[in-house]
Amino acid sequence: MEKDRKFQSESTSADVDFWVRFAFGETWASKKSRIRLASPHAASSPGWDLTSIIVKANDDLRQEAFMMQLIELSKEAFVLGGLRTLSDLPTYSIVPTGSRSGIIQTIQNALSLDSLKKREDWTNLDGWFTKNSDVSQTVQMRKMNFVKSLAAYSLICHIFEVKDRHNGNILLDIFGNIVHIDFGFILGIRPGGAWSLETAPFKLTREMIDVMGGLSSRMFSDFVTTFCTGFLALQASESAFVTLVEITAGRGGWSQLPCFKGLDVKDILEGLRGRFCTNLGKAETVSHCLNLIRLSINSYGTKNYDNFQYYSNGIHV
Repeated sequence: MEKDRKFQSESTSADVDFWVRFAFGETWASKKSRIRLASPHAASSPGWDLTSIIVKANDDLRQEAFMMQLIELSKEAFVLGGLRTLSDLPTYSIVPTGSRSGIIQTIQNALSLDSLKKREDWTNLDGWFTKNSDVSQTVQMRKMNFVKSLAAYSLICHIFEVKDRHNGNILLDIFGNIVHIDFGFILGIRPGGAWSLETAPFKLTREMIDVMGGLSSRMFSDFVTTFCTGFLALQASESAFVTLVEITAGRGGWSQLPCFKGLDVKDILEGLRGRFCTNLGKAETVSHCLNLIRLSINSYGTKNYDNFQYYSNGIHV
């Protein structure tokens, strides 16, 4: 709700109408207000509220909840590193209620990139930030949110080896934020196993770069700077992340989470430590970050995995 109020206060009604009409349908704030007015209980209940959730059955959400813990810890590390803007990274709550059930908080005012691309009026990703909008400052605000959230999630995807990053698992909200969902493949397990197509450190496609204005743009420079400083912040908290992963894996690797089950936890922890590169100095770390970005830009493996998802599951590239 706080983000709804912030967005509405910084946007003109025409601008809000654009995003509502062309992308995301009715906003959560509008839907909540409409249901409140129709509710016979709202007037007599000062604490009335409305929450949207997904109840899952026949699905183990414990690894999803574990990954969300790692993301929340990342946000804390960003704050400790003086990067408070990255602490606004959109996340959501996951509550496992058993080994095969749970509750997931709905991400409000957001759609997957796949859903956006399937709309008849879709042109390209950059077009969704500028189409039918004359309010350049608001467009700029959305793009800066895009840059910050993209940098933060790129770091998280690399450090924790989050895979299966097709466009059905990446959302875009009305504020321009990228939000990742579905963490079934982390810490070394990946679709295809040893034959996985996802070989890049993280997903950074040509259309994402186009939103920022190209490789020589100021926004792309901001992305690079944010990625590098964010990496340094995570690096400084390496021991906290390794400890959390080690505790979750359990003594002797007894954890039943897919990312640990039947695997050598020592290898997982060694790989995790290695990705933090704590043996490198500051200048060497920045050079390492620049190389990660180079390897990810318009990656051949990323394109092939997106193409595979399109031809096998109809998920748009």
